[in-house]
Amino acid sequence: MNYQEKLTVIIVTFHSNETIEKLINKLDQSIKILIIENSKDIKLKLRLEEQYSNVEVIIPHKNLGVGAAINIGLKKTKTKYSLQISADVLIDKNMIKSLLETADKIVNFSIIAPRDHSYHYGNEMYLKPFEKKNLHQMNLVAGFAMLINMQNLSKIGFFDEKIFLYFEEFDFCLRCNKEKLPIYLLDEAKINHKGNSSVNKKYDYQIKINRNWHYCWSKFYYFKKHHGYLYGLKKTLPNLVRSIKRCIYYLITGNKKKFLIQKAEISGLFSSYFLRESFYRPKI
Repeated sequence: MNYQEKLTVIIVTFHSNETIEKLINKLDQSIKILIIENSKDIKLKLRLEEQYSNVEVIIPHKNLGVGAAINIGLKKTKTKYSLQISADVLIDKNMIKSLLETADKIVNFSIIAPRDHSYHYGNEMYLKPFEKKNLHQMNLVAGFAMLINMQNLSKIGFFDEKIFLYFEEFDFCLRCNKEKLPIYLLDEAKINHKGNSSVNKKYDYQIKINRNWHYCWSKFYYFKKHHGYLYGLKKTLPNLVRSIKRCIYYLITGNKKKFLIQKAEISGLFSSYFLRESFYRPKI
Protein backbone atom coordinates (compact mmCIF):
# COMPACT_ATOMS: atom_id res chain seq x y z
CA MET A 1 0.00 0.00 0.00
CA ASN A 2 1.23 3.51 -0.87
CA TYR A 3 1.12 5.52 2.34
CA GLN A 4 2.78 8.75 1.18
CA GLU A 5 -0.37 10.54 0.04
CA LYS A 6 -2.71 8.70 2.36
CA LEU A 7 -1.40 8.85 5.92
CA THR A 8 0.49 11.03 8.40
CA VAL A 9 1.18 9.72 11.91
CA ILE A 10 1.15 12.24 14.78
CA ILE A 11 2.84 11.35 18.07
CA VAL A 12 3.06 13.60 21.14
CA THR A 13 6.10 12.94 23.31
CA PHE A 14 7.17 14.13 26.76
CA HIS A 15 10.34 12.58 28.16
CA SER A 16 9.44 9.58 25.98
CA ASN A 17 12.95 8.68 24.79
CA GLU A 18 12.61 5.15 26.22
CA THR A 19 9.49 4.28 24.19
CA ILE A 20 9.33 6.38 21.04
CA GLU A 21 11.77 4.38 18.90
CA LYS A 22 9.92 1.13 19.58
CA LEU A 23 6.85 2.70 18.02
CA ILE A 24 8.69 4.27 15.09
CA ASN A 25 10.32 0.95 14.24
CA LYS A 26 6.88 -0.68 13.97
CA LEU A 27 5.74 1.83 11.34
CA ASP A 28 6.37 1.55 7.61
CA GLN A 29 9.28 3.80 6.58
CA SER A 30 7.18 5.38 3.83
CA ILE A 31 4.77 6.87 6.38
CA LYS A 32 5.36 10.50 7.31
CA ILE A 33 5.72 10.78 11.10
CA LEU A 34 5.30 14.08 12.94
CA ILE A 35 6.51 14.06 16.54
CA ILE A 36 5.53 16.97 18.77
CA GLU A 37 8.20 16.93 21.51
CA ASN A 38 6.76 18.67 24.60
CA SER A 39 9.84 18.21 26.80
CA LYS A 40 11.96 20.29 24.38
CA ASP A 41 14.58 17.55 24.01
CA ILE A 42 16.85 18.86 21.23
CA LYS A 43 19.10 15.79 21.41
CA LEU A 44 16.09 13.53 20.80
CA LYS A 45 15.06 15.64 17.79
CA LEU A 46 18.53 15.49 16.25
CA ARG A 47 18.90 11.76 16.84
CA LEU A 48 15.50 10.79 15.45
CA GLU A 49 15.69 13.03 12.40
CA GLU A 50 19.18 11.73 11.60
CA GLN A 51 18.18 8.10 12.06
CA TYR A 52 14.77 8.17 10.32
CA SER A 53 14.24 9.98 7.02
CA ASN A 54 10.45 9.89 7.43
CA VAL A 55 10.44 11.55 10.88
CA GLU A 56 10.08 15.27 11.62
CA VAL A 57 10.33 16.37 15.25
CA ILE A 58 8.66 19.67 16.15
CA ILE A 59 9.58 21.36 19.43
CA PRO A 60 6.98 23.86 20.67
CA HIS A 61 8.02 26.92 22.66
CA LYS A 62 6.52 25.33 25.81
CA ASN A 63 4.83 22.15 27.03
CA LEU A 64 1.45 22.33 25.27
CA GLY A 65 -0.15 19.20 26.63
CA VAL A 66 -1.86 16.69 24.36
CA GLY A 67 -4.59 18.47 22.42
CA ALA A 68 -2.67 21.58 21.41
CA ALA A 69 0.32 19.46 20.40
CA ILE A 70 -1.86 17.21 18.23
CA ASN A 71 -3.24 20.36 16.60
CA ILE A 72 0.26 21.34 15.48
CA GLY A 73 0.52 17.99 13.71
CA LEU A 74 -2.97 18.24 12.21
CA LYS A 75 -2.22 21.69 10.79
CA LYS A 76 0.88 20.31 9.06
CA THR A 77 -0.85 17.21 7.70
CA LYS A 78 -1.35 17.15 3.91
CA THR A 79 -2.54 13.55 3.57
CA LYS A 80 -6.07 12.17 3.38
CA TYR A 81 -5.89 10.72 6.90
CA SER A 82 -3.94 11.34 10.07
CA LEU A 83 -3.31 8.78 12.78
CA GLN A 84 -2.93 10.25 16.24
CA ILE A 85 -1.21 7.65 18.41
CA SER A 86 0.28 7.69 21.91
CA ALA A 87 3.97 7.01 22.34
CA ASP A 88 3.32 4.01 24.61
CA VAL A 89 1.18 2.08 22.13
CA LEU A 90 2.31 -1.23 20.63
CA ILE A 91 0.75 -1.86 17.22
CA ASP A 92 -0.10 -5.06 15.38
CA LYS A 93 1.71 -5.38 12.05
CA ASN A 94 -1.56 -5.18 10.07
CA MET A 95 -3.19 -2.45 12.15
CA ILE A 96 -2.59 0.48 9.81
CA LYS A 97 -3.45 -1.50 6.69
CA SER A 98 -6.74 -2.60 8.27
CA LEU A 99 -7.61 0.96 9.29
CA LEU A 100 -6.91 2.43 5.85
CA GLU A 101 -8.69 -0.31 3.91
CA THR A 102 -11.77 0.19 6.09
CA ALA A 103 -11.55 3.98 5.82
CA ASP A 104 -11.52 3.80 2.03
CA LYS A 105 -14.68 1.68 2.04
CA ILE A 106 -16.69 4.06 4.26
CA VAL A 107 -18.27 7.00 2.48
CA ASN A 108 -18.20 9.45 5.37
CA PHE A 109 -16.71 9.26 8.88
CA SER A 110 -14.76 11.29 11.43
CA ILE A 111 -12.73 8.69 13.37
CA ILE A 112 -11.85 5.03 13.09
CA ALA A 113 -10.10 3.63 16.15
CA PRO A 114 -8.21 0.34 16.49
CA ARG A 115 -9.23 -1.96 19.34
CA ASP A 116 -7.10 -2.46 22.43
CA HIS A 117 -8.28 -5.84 23.66
CA SER A 118 -7.08 -5.08 27.21
CA TYR A 119 -9.16 -1.87 27.41
CA HIS A 120 -12.70 -1.91 28.78
CA TYR A 121 -15.12 -0.30 26.35
CA GLY A 122 -18.19 0.53 28.44
CA ASN A 123 -21.67 0.17 27.00
CA GLU A 124 -22.05 3.97 26.98
CA MET A 125 -19.24 4.18 24.44
CA TYR A 126 -21.24 2.25 21.83
CA LEU A 127 -23.85 4.05 19.76
CA LYS A 128 -25.89 0.85 19.75
CA PRO A 129 -25.76 -2.12 22.16
CA PHE A 130 -22.63 -4.18 21.64
CA GLU A 131 -22.87 -6.60 18.76
CA LYS A 132 -20.37 -9.27 17.77
CA LYS A 133 -19.15 -7.81 14.52
CA ASN A 134 -15.90 -6.40 13.25
CA LEU A 135 -16.89 -2.73 12.95
CA HIS A 136 -18.82 -0.89 15.68
CA GLN A 137 -20.34 2.59 15.53
CA MET A 138 -19.39 4.46 18.67
CA ASN A 139 -20.33 7.47 20.77
CA LEU A 140 -16.79 7.71 22.13
CA VAL A 141 -13.41 6.09 21.62
CA ALA A 142 -10.27 6.27 23.76
CA GLY A 143 -7.69 8.76 22.57
CA PHE A 144 -4.57 6.59 22.52
CA ALA A 145 -5.06 5.82 18.80
CA MET A 146 -7.46 7.51 16.36
CA LEU A 147 -7.47 7.62 12.58
CA ILE A 148 -8.93 11.02 11.66
CA ASN A 149 -10.57 11.81 8.33
CA MET A 150 -8.88 15.10 7.40
CA GLN A 151 -11.61 15.94 4.88
CA ASN A 152 -14.06 16.42 7.75
CA LEU A 153 -11.76 18.25 10.15
CA SER A 154 -13.04 21.66 9.05
CA LYS A 155 -16.53 20.63 10.19
CA ILE A 156 -15.36 19.22 13.52
CA GLY A 157 -12.71 21.74 14.48
CA PHE A 158 -9.39 21.06 16.17
CA PHE A 159 -8.83 19.71 19.68
CA ASP A 160 -9.80 22.10 22.48
CA GLU A 161 -6.53 23.72 23.52
CA LYS A 162 -7.90 24.77 26.89
CA ILE A 163 -7.61 21.11 27.89
CA PHE A 164 -4.03 20.19 28.73
CA LEU A 165 -4.61 16.51 29.48
CA TYR A 166 -7.61 14.13 29.74
CA PHE A 167 -11.07 14.36 28.14
CA GLU A 168 -9.72 16.06 25.00
CA GLU A 169 -10.68 13.02 22.91
CA PHE A 170 -14.17 12.85 24.44
CA ASP A 171 -14.71 16.52 23.64
CA PHE A 172 -13.54 15.87 20.07
CA CYS A 173 -15.83 12.83 19.74
CA LEU A 174 -18.82 14.76 21.03
CA ARG A 175 -18.31 17.39 18.35
CA CYS A 176 -18.04 14.63 15.72
CA ASN A 177 -21.41 13.33 16.87
CA LYS A 178 -22.98 16.78 16.75
CA GLU A 179 -21.88 17.06 13.12
CA LYS A 180 -23.32 13.57 12.46
CA LEU A 181 -19.93 12.27 11.37
CA PRO A 182 -19.74 8.62 12.46
CA ILE A 183 -17.08 7.23 14.80
CA TYR A 184 -16.05 3.59 14.43
CA LEU A 185 -14.12 0.97 16.39
CA LEU A 186 -12.42 -1.67 14.22
CA ASP A 187 -11.79 -5.01 15.91
CA GLU A 188 -9.29 -6.38 13.41
CA ALA A 189 -7.04 -3.32 13.81
CA LYS A 190 -5.25 -4.35 17.00
CA ILE A 191 -3.09 -2.41 19.43
CA ASN A 192 -1.83 -2.72 22.98
CA HIS A 193 -1.78 0.50 24.96
CA LYS A 194 0.78 0.30 27.77
CA GLY A 195 -1.06 2.92 29.82
CA ASN A 196 0.86 5.68 31.64
CA SER A 197 4.21 4.37 30.42
CA SER A 198 5.23 6.89 27.76
CA VAL A 199 7.19 9.09 30.21
CA ASN A 200 10.58 8.08 31.61
CA LYS A 201 9.91 6.13 34.82
CA LYS A 202 12.23 8.30 36.91
CA TYR A 203 9.52 10.98 36.73
CA ASP A 204 6.69 8.68 37.86
CA TYR A 205 5.79 10.63 41.02
CA GLN A 206 5.76 14.07 39.37
CA ILE A 207 3.68 12.67 36.50
CA LYS A 208 1.22 11.07 38.94
CA ILE A 209 0.60 14.47 40.56
CA ASN A 210 0.26 16.08 37.12
CA ARG A 211 -2.21 13.46 35.89
CA ASN A 212 -4.40 13.66 38.99
CA TRP A 213 -4.52 17.47 38.85
CA HIS A 214 -5.48 17.54 35.19
CA TYR A 215 -7.93 14.66 35.35
CA CYS A 216 -10.00 16.56 37.90
CA TRP A 217 -9.65 19.94 36.16
CA SER A 218 -10.59 18.49 32.78
CA LYS A 219 -13.47 16.38 34.07
CA PHE A 220 -15.31 19.42 35.42
CA TYR A 221 -14.41 21.55 32.40
CA TYR A 222 -15.69 18.92 29.96
CA PHE A 223 -19.06 18.45 31.66
CA LYS A 224 -19.49 22.19 32.26
CA LYS A 225 -18.70 22.95 28.63
CA HIS A 226 -21.26 20.54 27.23
CA HIS A 227 -23.90 20.28 29.98
CA GLY A 228 -23.60 23.36 32.20
CA TYR A 229 -21.94 24.38 35.46
CA LEU A 230 -24.32 22.56 37.81
CA TYR A 231 -24.01 19.30 35.91
CA GLY A 232 -20.23 19.63 36.08
CA LEU A 233 -20.50 20.00 39.86
CA LYS A 234 -22.75 16.96 40.08
CA LYS A 235 -20.26 14.82 38.16
CA THR A 236 -17.19 15.93 40.12
CA LEU A 237 -18.39 16.42 43.73
CA PRO A 238 -17.80 12.70 44.45
CA ASN A 239 -14.18 13.21 43.35
CA LEU A 240 -13.86 16.19 45.69
CA VAL A 241 -15.36 14.40 48.71
CA ARG A 242 -13.18 11.33 48.14
CA SER A 243 -10.02 13.42 47.76
CA ILE A 244 -10.72 15.42 50.94
CA LYS A 245 -11.25 12.23 52.94
CA ARG A 246 -8.02 10.76 51.61
CA CYS A 247 -6.12 13.99 52.27
CA ILE A 248 -7.18 13.91 55.92
CA TYR A 249 -6.24 10.23 56.22
CA TYR A 250 -2.79 10.66 54.65
CA LEU A 251 -2.15 13.78 56.71
CA ILE A 252 -2.92 11.89 59.92
CA THR A 253 -0.85 8.85 58.92
CA GLY A 254 2.06 11.00 57.74
CA ASN A 255 2.11 9.77 54.13
CA LYS A 256 3.30 12.98 52.50
CA LYS A 257 3.55 11.66 48.95
CA LYS A 258 0.00 10.33 48.80
CA PHE A 259 -1.24 13.47 50.60
CA LEU A 260 0.23 15.65 47.84
CA ILE A 261 -1.38 13.50 45.15
CA GLN A 262 -4.81 13.97 46.72
CA LYS A 263 -4.12 17.64 47.29
CA ALA A 264 -3.42 17.96 43.56
CA GLU A 265 -6.89 16.58 42.78
CA ILE A 266 -8.53 19.14 45.07
CA SER A 267 -6.46 21.93 43.56
CA GLY A 268 -7.41 20.87 40.04
CA LEU A 269 -11.09 20.79 40.90
CA PHE A 270 -11.16 24.19 42.60
CA SER A 271 -9.16 25.74 39.78
CA SER A 272 -11.77 24.46 37.36
CA TYR A 273 -14.70 25.44 39.62
CA PHE A 274 -13.39 29.02 39.72
CA LEU A 275 -12.92 28.98 35.93
CA ARG A 276 -9.14 29.28 36.10
CA GLU A 277 -7.02 28.09 33.20
CA SER A 278 -5.47 24.64 33.26
CA PHE A 279 -2.19 26.02 34.58
CA TYR A 280 -0.44 23.16 36.39
CA ARG A 281 2.68 21.72 34.74
CA PRO A 282 4.91 18.88 36.00
CA LYS A 283 8.07 20.15 37.63
CA ILE A 284 10.53 18.19 35.49
